[in-house]
Amino acid sequence: MNNPFFLIFSLLFVSGCRYKSNDSRFQDHRVIYIQAIHNQSLAPQLGHFLNSKVREHIIRRGHFVITSDVKQCDLIMSVTVNNYRQDPEIYNPEDTLLAAGFNLLIQAEISLFNRKGEVIIDKEVLYQNASVLRSSSTSNPSDRQAIVSLSDSLGRDIAGFIENHLW
Repeated sequence: MNNPFFLIFSLLFVSGCRYKSNDSRFQDHRVIYIQAIHNQSLAPQLGHFLNSKVREHIIRRGHFVITSDVKQCDLIMSVTVNNYRQDPEIYNPEDTLLAAGFNLLIQAEISLFNRKGEVIIDKEVLYQNASVLRSSSTSNPSDRQAIVSLSDSLGRDIAGFIENHLW
């Protein structure tokens, strides 16, 4: 107990690290309200998946706090999914009528406003795509897993885009 290093180490251990990011871009805008994502595409449940993934990635990144009350927010984000395409990508040489694989593409428009209604980001477009393969010529390709993956990738891109936007 007479060791000074033990005393210094125990004081540092008890006091803990009080590191705080000093990122000046987010000093005035920390609380964000996310409007329900508008799905104007033909992709089933894409709005629901994307809504949860955008929220998940914003929370994980930790630069913004999400609120459910629009009166308490500093920023309001609006996302509209307006394009979903399923294009044939791979053809089976034995069956040229049916495609063996598809390329799925989603497009979303992101807008960000401050509490006063001033536009910060105006309808910026982000894209994501993925491929889906048919397991046999008699089965339909399952694009549900691809839509979840697309939602996760697009949600990560949206969170990163808002965070890295030049204020």
